[in-house]
Amino acid sequence: MFDKTGRPASIWIQGGFLSKGAAFAGYLAVFLGVLLASQFLLGRVGLEVFLFALVGVFAGSIYAVISFRDLTIPFLLLILAVAVLRFFWSIRAPILPDLFFDRIMLIWLAMVFMVKFFAERRKLRGPYLLDVIILVHGIYIMSRVLLTNKLYFHSWAVSIMMPYLAYFFAKNIMSRSRQVHWLFLLLLLVGVYYNVTAIAEKYHWNWLIYPKYIALPHVGFIGRSYGPFHNPGIFGNAMGMILPIHLYFISITRKSFLKLPLFISMALGVVGLFFTYTRGSWLAAMAGMAVVVLLNRKHYLRTLLPLAAIAPLIAIFILGAGQDKFLKERVENNDTVGSRVGTMVTALRVWRDHPFLGCGSYGYKEYRDNYIEPIEAPFLGTVRFSQFRNTPAHDMYLGPLAEDGLVGMGMQLTIYYLALSALLTKYRRGRESDYFIIFLFPIFAGIMANYLVGGLTISYRHTSILGVLFYMSAGIVYGYEPDQEAEKEMSLQQSPEGRE
Repeated sequence: MFDKTGRPASIWIQGGFLSKGAAFAGYLAVFLGVLLASQFLLGRVGLEVFLFALVGVFAGSIYAVISFRDLTIPFLLLILAVAVLRFFWSIRAPILPDLFFDRIMLIWLAMVFMVKFFAERRKLRGPYLLDVIILVHGIYIMSRVLLTNKLYFHSWAVSIMMPYLAYFFAKNIMSRSRQVHWLFLLLLLVGVYYNVTAIAEKYHWNWLIYPKYIALPHVGFIGRSYGPFHNPGIFGNAMGMILPIHLYFISITRKSFLKLPLFISMALGVVGLFFTYTRGSWLAAMAGMAVVVLLNRKHYLRTLLPLAAIAPLIAIFILGAGQDKFLKERVENNDTVGSRVGTMVTALRVWRDHPFLGCGSYGYKEYRDNYIEPIEAPFLGTVRFSQFRNTPAHDMYLGPLAEDGLVGMGMQLTIYYLALSALLTKYRRGRESDYFIIFLFPIFAGIMANYLVGGLTISYRHTSILGVLFYMSAGIVYGYEPDQEAEKEMSLQQSPEGRE
């Protein structure tokens, strides 16, 4: 007898039997090897560590399979790691660089992206002008750090490398409205964590605070909510950048019982932001929200109006803003304003002597003492140098100008210009019919406006979260092209306009 291939059936049966036998033997050998290794490790590390490692390997394997199927998942986990998980878990070695969770996620995303990029012969999404400026600026700052003071390489990695890579991956991965929808949902949950943490800090509800180090008093910020960043300005700006996302979900949600928790979360966000007692963050949040409402008045303005009417009542009657002595001290305190003015004037003096290349990236404080003098400022009178003697560069414009000169600041401003120009151009082109532009672009515009306004009063050069949110938004906006007609039609049908 012969099989379908024309070979004798006996040979086929014999070959099949042998192949199955070899496979069984291989499986058995692997099983015995794993069993012996498990017994060895169990005796070495103990049951608890072994079980945690086993669960980690299993979860990691599942995550690896999911990552290679959809790059959205590792990108979202990277954003979550930067915003929250970085402070929950890390490996710190005395000699090697600290291994934070966001760095692990970044390395993993880069590996998966490169494998898929070459294996599937993908092309990077255009246009490329902003990509080139970002790359040149990042290399420019890195080279200056390596040549002048390598101790600031960590600051470069945090404030430059991480945001710029977030731009790259966002531009080349997050191209569909469904992906951005999940991104916003993730940030909404992060915002809820921030809001609860800020309020719990204010009222010392330590059982609600995690990580627990947040509850420890921090010199210089006592009485203010500073979150996992240990900085009320960074914390307030992060909350303000996420806050407008509530408007998106409230607008697209039809069921009233789902709108209520969103309104409550948004109100808690306003309260949490208030408890940072940071005027710059308040101003940045208002600017960001104003831009969001301006670009989508039809849906977002009517959502915001009830909250705008209720917020003063909450502030006065529930929070007791009128009797908040700490708030009064913060608002009426001109020392901090004088300190910022003195720092800005000093930064200009440093730049005056180092106009083109600056005094060195992250190196303002090393030159500061040589330029400090009393300053006569309008409305403030004489600002004594003791008010700003030890103050670092406190903004994202004059500080980097002094450190990186016209070359570095020119590239930085070019990045802002290209990102905003792309947003406005595409918004004008698709604001009548494109769901992505109607509902998502205003949120990205609000995040970017918050970042740019907040940069007037606080430096982002030693943190990741604010830069990551800005450059992620810039990447999605800059790379978006309304060429997915089927997706646009489906999205419009799902939107409030389409359902009506």
